[in-house]
Amino acid sequence: MSKQQHRVLSFKQKGVKMFIKAVMRIASVLVFFCLMGAAFGQSVEGWKLEKDKNGIKVYSRLQEGDEPKEIRVICNVPGTIPQLVAYLFDVDYYPRVIYRTKLAHLVRRVRDNEFIYYTEIESPWPVSNRDLVARMTFQQNPATKTLRVEARQVPGLIPPKPNVVRMPYWHAVWNVRPLNDKQLHIEYTFKAGLGGEIPAGVIDLVAKTGPYQSFLTLKESLSLSRYQGKTFSFLQP
Repeated sequence: MSKQQHRVLSFKQKGVKMFIKAVMRIASVLVFFCLMGAAFGQSVEGWKLEKDKNGIKVYSRLQEGDEPKEIRVICNVPGTIPQLVAYLFDVDYYPRVIYRTKLAHLVRRVRDNEFIYYTEIESPWPVSNRDLVARMTFQQNPATKTLRVEARQVPGLIPPKPNVVRMPYWHAVWNVRPLNDKQLHIEYTFKAGLGGEIPAGVIDLVAKTGPYQSFLTLKESLSLSRYQGKTFSFLQP
């Protein structure tokens, strides 16, 4: 092989190496942005991060049909399982701690770990208020001490009120895990059928703001004296 042929071959080899390095750099950049998109935008199972503030993460994902978004909240809160249960049993206090709750009252205590309650939710003008009758049940795993709380609408128990739209569907689930004797990890999901016509902008506003505000108040409320020293027969000591 002549010196000129050797130089040509060497130049071609360098060109191939430079091309491969360039492709690898581009691929790395694409992978980086894909990972960033997964972290800050759409997550697994279609969940999208809507708000991340004060240790409270609010996610949403679209439901089938025309129903509003499904919501998930993940956070750690200072408190214990009995304090949280006492908080959820304190239905008359809901208007002070749950976002846009106009009124709430206990309808029936079914058993130690189950009750039915009524609540009316104040909607932004000009949307009519919504109301709901729901059954809330509590179940603790005796081995792991994790708590599952589930709330579903109860149709037909209380007649509809004038100028208030009865929500046709509601399903909420709390999965609560003690991190230690002073802190809880909560994963909360809910989906609802709001009934009637509601502007999309109002739905998005409430979906992002309501869960965050409610859980921010929850974090501040479990230390209240009204939730201390409570015991429940269905909870492990």
